[in-house]
Amino acid sequence: MKLFFVLNPVAGKGKSIELMSIIKRICEKENVEYMIKLTPRVGGAEDTARWGIENNYKRIIAVGGDGTVNEVVNGIVGSKTVLGVVPAGSGNDFVRSIGDPKEPEQYILDTIHGKVKTIDLGMCNDRYFINMASIGLDTQVAIRTQKTKKYFSGSLAYLVSALLTIFSYKGWDLNIQIDDQAFHAKTLLTAIANGKFYGGGVLPAPDAKLDDGYFDICHVKHMSKEKMFRVLPKYMKGKHRDIKEVQLVKGKEILITSDNPFPLNLDGEVSITNKAHFKLIEKGIDIIVP
Repeated sequence: MKLFFVLNPVAGKGKSIELMSIIKRICEKENVEYMIKLTPRVGGAEDTARWGIENNYKRIIAVGGDGTVNEVVNGIVGSKTVLGVVPAGSGNDFVRSIGDPKEPEQYILDTIHGKVKTIDLGMCNDRYFINMASIGLDTQVAIRTQKTKKYFSGSLAYLVSALLTIFSYKGWDLNIQIDDQAFHAKTLLTAIANGKFYGGGVLPAPDAKLDDGYFDICHVKHMSKEKMFRVLPKYMKGKHRDIKEVQLVKGKEILITSDNPFPLNLDGEVSITNKAHFKLIEKGIDIIVP
């Protein structure tokens, strides 16, 4: 077995760099051939993963946060390469859907001894995502969280960012089609979930499963700022299904458009667009699980 570790050196305020010696120690103890390659820049994990494929590595391990995982996914999709994850970011939301939190040593051992499982994959326009996509308030929060996570960790960074964002948020007028159901709505947020969590443990889609052949979509209509403050704690804990403005549905294809460009979040990576076309790719990627 050959393992190729794609390591983002700036993930988790340098946490990933601290894992290098642990990776080396465990791989050598387990008598496993391995290589660690640091990503040279933002966005470089995708190209680094492709290099691993070209050099015949069959297990490529993302060492970093959800953004690093997303880049590696986009680098290996369509190949027969298996994805592994050693979380070293600030949120690490994808791994929450594949097992209980554990020590770094165990994540590394899982890349060697874990089972291979085939799961679904999401595609939006020309990019893949493995965990979560979103539009609206939470995407604005994701942008702000890039700053607040320097001072707070996990869901606390998300909460602080959300509270700051709510004061200025005005909502988006979106045209939304979920499979054969179309509607127009002033929208607070829309989350398209393959995994359960985002934002450092926030739970928009409590019933989401990585291998059920469906996205779980959480659409929240616009509401007053006063109600936003009351709903936010429930949303973070996945206790929002009974709120009047919340719609939780399953679907395989979603089209969202607007006359005005909106921010789009794919696994924590944000871009600006006025059209987001989501497709579920059933059994789209192989991953290592405990």
